[in-house]
Amino acid sequence: MCVKANQQRLHRGIKQQFKTNQPLSQYQQHERGHGRSTHWHVSVFDAVAAFGHEWVGIQCCIVVQRHGYRDGKLFDERQYYISSVVASAEQFHRIIRGHWHIENRLHWVKDVTFNEDQAPQTGRNAAANWSVVLNVFITLARTLGFTSMAVAKRQFANQLDKVFPLLQ
Repeated sequence: MCVKANQQRLHRGIKQQFKTNQPLSQYQQHERGHGRSTHWHVSVFDAVAAFGHEWVGIQCCIVVQRHGYRDGKLFDERQYYISSVVASAEQFHRIIRGHWHIENRLHWVKDVTFNEDQAPQTGRNAAANWSVVLNVFITLARTLGFTSMAVAKRQFANQLDKVFPLLQ
């Protein structure tokens, strides 16, 4: 689970762990691609002694540092996580990257391309129903080979005569 600054005491505590304690495990990776150069450093710390009395089941806290260049601009980010699973820093790196993959392939598309968070639907089940419709659209568009949801949206909206043959 990602820990954000609104969880002040936990957030501060993990930052303190990072500054003062030795990690149980560390992993580093450098990636290049998509106009980026990113260096990852993942550290795993024991969390039972520090947070176990407040967070039942917590086993470790994870600090992910990323820095590099994105579109020619320097960036330096740090995220904090807690987990009830004991795993190595390399395993957590894969888990976190897997989550981001889902976030980027579905949630980001729904938020940015379809502006889901600003949807005007109201009523008991309207938001859930709209989310299902978007999921069906995204799945159909990807099945038909669209890599851009904006292009798929235009094609579906304006050129259904070109879309229907793809469905066969």
